[in-house]
Amino acid sequence: METIENLILDFGGVLLDLDERATYEAFVALGLEKVPPELTAVNLDFQRGKVGREQYIAFLKRYLPPGTTTAQVEDAWCAMLRQVPPARWHLLERLGKRYRLFLLSNTDPIHIDRLRRRMDLDAFEQLFERVYYSQDTGLRKPERALFERVLRENGLEAARTLFVDDTLENVEGARAAGLQGLWLDLSRRRPDEVLAALAQGNALP
Repeated sequence: METIENLILDFGGVLLDLDERATYEAFVALGLEKVPPELTAVNLDFQRGKVGREQYIAFLKRYLPPGTTTAQVEDAWCAMLRQVPPARWHLLERLGKRYRLFLLSNTDPIHIDRLRRRMDLDAFEQLFERVYYSQDTGLRKPERALFERVLRENGLEAARTLFVDDTLENVEGARAAGLQGLWLDLSRRRPDEVLAALAQGNALP
Protein backbone atom coordinates (compact mmCIF):
# COMPACT_ATOMS: atom_id res chain seq x y z
CA MET A 1 0.00 0.00 0.00
CA GLU A 2 1.35 3.41 -0.99
CA THR A 3 2.20 6.03 1.63
CA ILE A 4 -0.58 8.56 2.05
CA GLU A 5 0.45 12.10 1.10
CA ASN A 6 -2.94 13.63 0.32
CA LEU A 7 -6.18 13.51 2.27
CA ILE A 8 -9.64 14.29 0.85
CA LEU A 9 -12.38 14.56 3.46
CA ASP A 10 -16.14 14.55 3.23
CA PHE A 11 -17.91 17.39 5.07
CA GLY A 12 -21.29 16.31 6.46
CA GLY A 13 -21.02 13.26 8.71
CA VAL A 14 -17.22 13.27 8.87
CA LEU A 15 -16.55 16.85 9.99
CA LEU A 16 -19.99 18.41 10.35
CA ASP A 17 -22.44 16.57 12.57
CA LEU A 18 -25.81 15.91 10.89
CA ASP A 19 -29.28 14.91 12.05
CA GLU A 20 -31.22 14.09 8.90
CA ARG A 21 -34.24 12.99 10.94
CA ALA A 22 -34.59 16.58 12.15
CA THR A 23 -35.19 17.79 8.59
CA TYR A 24 -37.87 15.18 7.99
CA GLU A 25 -39.60 16.10 11.24
CA ALA A 26 -39.40 19.82 10.39
CA PHE A 27 -41.14 19.25 7.06
CA VAL A 28 -43.82 17.12 8.70
CA ALA A 29 -44.39 19.96 11.17
CA LEU A 30 -44.90 22.29 8.20
CA GLY A 31 -47.60 19.98 6.86
CA LEU A 32 -45.76 17.56 4.57
CA GLU A 33 -47.98 14.50 4.19
CA LYS A 34 -45.75 12.33 2.00
CA VAL A 35 -42.22 12.39 0.66
CA PRO A 36 -42.32 13.52 -2.98
CA PRO A 37 -41.49 10.57 -5.27
CA GLU A 38 -39.19 12.81 -7.32
CA LEU A 39 -37.33 14.12 -4.27
CA THR A 40 -34.21 11.99 -4.63
CA ALA A 41 -33.70 12.87 -8.30
CA VAL A 42 -34.34 16.57 -7.65
CA ASN A 43 -31.95 16.56 -4.69
CA LEU A 44 -29.19 15.01 -6.79
CA ASP A 45 -29.54 17.68 -9.46
CA PHE A 46 -29.73 20.40 -6.79
CA GLN A 47 -26.40 19.16 -5.46
CA ARG A 48 -24.98 19.19 -8.99
CA GLY A 49 -26.09 22.80 -9.47
CA LYS A 50 -28.45 21.77 -12.26
CA VAL A 51 -31.54 22.76 -10.26
CA GLY A 52 -31.46 26.32 -8.97
CA ARG A 53 -32.29 27.46 -5.47
CA GLU A 54 -35.61 29.11 -6.37
CA GLN A 55 -36.58 26.11 -8.49
CA TYR A 56 -35.83 23.76 -5.60
CA ILE A 57 -37.85 25.81 -3.12
CA ALA A 58 -40.77 25.95 -5.55
CA PHE A 59 -40.63 22.17 -5.94
CA LEU A 60 -40.85 21.62 -2.18
CA LYS A 61 -43.66 24.14 -1.77
CA ARG A 62 -45.84 22.07 -4.10
CA TYR A 63 -46.05 19.47 -1.33
CA LEU A 64 -46.65 21.93 1.52
CA PRO A 65 -49.72 23.93 2.57
CA PRO A 66 -50.47 27.20 0.75
CA GLY A 67 -48.79 30.13 2.43
CA THR A 68 -45.66 28.23 3.43
CA THR A 69 -42.83 30.75 3.15
CA THR A 70 -39.41 30.36 1.58
CA ALA A 71 -37.84 31.01 4.99
CA GLN A 72 -39.84 28.16 6.52
CA VAL A 73 -38.77 25.77 3.77
CA GLU A 74 -35.12 26.75 4.12
CA ASP A 75 -35.25 26.42 7.90
CA ALA A 76 -36.70 22.92 7.57
CA TRP A 77 -34.12 21.92 4.96
CA CYS A 78 -31.31 23.15 7.21
CA ALA A 79 -32.64 21.52 10.39
CA MET A 80 -30.25 18.61 9.81
CA LEU A 81 -27.17 20.83 10.13
CA ARG A 82 -25.47 20.69 13.51
CA GLN A 83 -21.89 21.80 14.14
CA VAL A 84 -18.23 21.06 13.55
CA PRO A 85 -17.07 20.24 17.10
CA PRO A 86 -14.06 22.29 18.27
CA ALA A 87 -11.95 19.14 18.59
CA ARG A 88 -12.30 18.54 14.84
CA TRP A 89 -11.02 22.02 14.05
CA HIS A 90 -7.87 21.16 16.02
CA LEU A 91 -7.58 17.79 14.31
CA LEU A 92 -7.80 19.47 10.91
CA GLU A 93 -4.94 21.80 11.88
CA ARG A 94 -2.85 18.75 12.75
CA LEU A 95 -3.84 16.91 9.58
CA GLY A 96 -2.86 19.92 7.48
CA LYS A 97 0.70 19.67 8.81
CA ARG A 98 1.02 16.05 7.69
CA TYR A 99 -0.99 15.90 4.43
CA ARG A 100 -2.16 18.03 1.56
CA LEU A 101 -5.72 18.49 2.74
CA PHE A 102 -8.88 18.83 0.64
CA LEU A 103 -12.63 19.02 1.28
CA LEU A 104 -15.09 17.32 -1.09
CA SER A 105 -18.78 17.67 -0.29
CA ASN A 106 -22.11 16.85 -1.89
CA THR A 107 -24.02 19.96 -0.87
CA ASP A 108 -26.20 22.82 -2.08
CA PRO A 109 -26.38 26.62 -1.87
CA ILE A 110 -29.02 26.65 0.87
CA HIS A 111 -26.88 24.59 3.21
CA ILE A 112 -23.68 26.47 2.42
CA ASP A 113 -25.33 29.87 2.91
CA ARG A 114 -26.77 28.73 6.23
CA LEU A 115 -23.40 27.45 7.40
CA ARG A 116 -21.76 30.74 6.45
CA ARG A 117 -24.21 32.50 8.76
CA ARG A 118 -23.93 29.95 11.55
CA MET A 119 -20.17 29.37 11.73
CA ASP A 120 -16.96 30.95 10.49
CA LEU A 121 -17.00 28.94 7.29
CA ASP A 122 -14.31 31.10 5.69
CA ALA A 123 -11.88 30.23 8.49
CA PHE A 124 -12.90 26.58 8.24
CA GLU A 125 -12.23 26.54 4.49
CA GLN A 126 -8.77 28.02 5.09
CA LEU A 127 -7.80 24.78 6.83
CA PHE A 128 -7.83 23.10 3.39
CA GLU A 129 -5.65 23.59 0.36
CA ARG A 130 -8.81 23.56 -1.74
CA VAL A 131 -12.52 23.10 -1.14
CA TYR A 132 -14.90 21.42 -3.59
CA TYR A 133 -18.66 21.81 -3.21
CA SER A 134 -20.64 19.66 -5.65
CA GLN A 135 -22.98 22.54 -6.51
CA ASP A 136 -20.03 24.36 -8.12
CA THR A 137 -18.76 21.41 -10.18
CA GLY A 138 -21.79 20.01 -12.01
CA LEU A 139 -20.84 16.64 -10.52
CA ARG A 140 -21.36 14.79 -7.26
CA LYS A 141 -19.88 11.86 -5.43
CA PRO A 142 -19.62 8.97 -6.23
CA GLU A 143 -19.14 10.03 -9.88
CA ARG A 144 -15.66 9.04 -10.99
CA ALA A 145 -15.25 12.23 -13.01
CA LEU A 146 -15.40 14.31 -9.83
CA PHE A 147 -12.57 12.41 -8.16
CA GLU A 148 -10.52 12.57 -11.35
CA ARG A 149 -11.07 16.32 -11.51
CA VAL A 150 -9.77 16.82 -7.97
CA LEU A 151 -6.71 14.70 -8.73
CA ARG A 152 -6.01 16.46 -12.02
CA GLU A 153 -6.48 20.03 -10.83
CA ASN A 154 -4.16 19.54 -7.87
CA GLY A 155 -1.55 17.24 -9.36
CA LEU A 156 -2.35 14.43 -6.93
CA GLU A 157 -1.24 10.84 -7.38
CA ALA A 158 -4.33 8.69 -6.85
CA ALA A 159 -2.48 5.85 -5.13
CA ARG A 160 -1.07 8.27 -2.53
CA THR A 161 -4.43 9.93 -1.87
CA LEU A 162 -6.89 8.80 0.81
CA PHE A 163 -10.58 9.68 0.64
CA VAL A 164 -12.69 9.49 3.81
CA ASP A 165 -16.50 9.49 3.71
CA ASP A 166 -19.37 8.16 5.81
CA THR A 167 -21.20 6.89 2.70
CA LEU A 168 -19.86 3.58 1.38
CA GLU A 169 -21.04 4.28 -2.18
CA ASN A 170 -18.85 7.40 -2.28
CA VAL A 171 -15.83 5.51 -0.99
CA GLU A 172 -16.34 2.87 -3.68
CA GLY A 173 -16.45 5.64 -6.29
CA ALA A 174 -13.12 6.97 -5.06
CA ARG A 175 -11.57 3.51 -5.17
CA ALA A 176 -12.81 3.08 -8.75
CA ALA A 177 -10.82 6.22 -9.59
CA GLY A 178 -7.69 4.67 -8.07
CA LEU A 179 -7.71 6.41 -4.69
CA GLN A 180 -7.37 4.72 -1.35
CA GLY A 181 -10.72 4.82 0.42
CA LEU A 182 -11.79 4.73 4.05
CA TRP A 183 -15.45 4.23 4.91
CA LEU A 184 -16.34 5.87 8.20
CA ASP A 185 -19.23 3.73 9.42
CA LEU A 186 -20.81 6.09 11.95
CA SER A 187 -22.65 3.21 13.62
CA ARG A 188 -19.30 1.74 14.66
CA ARG A 189 -16.68 4.50 14.68
CA ARG A 190 -16.41 8.10 15.81
CA PRO A 191 -15.00 10.66 13.36
CA ASP A 192 -12.63 12.06 16.00
CA GLU A 193 -11.07 8.63 16.57
CA VAL A 194 -10.36 8.11 12.87
CA LEU A 195 -9.11 11.65 12.27
CA ALA A 196 -6.82 11.48 15.31
CA ALA A 197 -5.27 8.23 14.06
CA LEU A 198 -4.63 9.80 10.66
CA ALA A 199 -3.14 12.91 12.30
CA GLN A 200 -0.67 10.67 14.12
CA GLY A 201 0.33 9.05 10.84
CA ASN A 202 -0.92 5.64 11.88
CA ALA A 203 -1.90 2.95 9.40
CA LEU A 204 -5.46 3.16 8.13
CA PRO A 205 -7.58 2.96 11.28
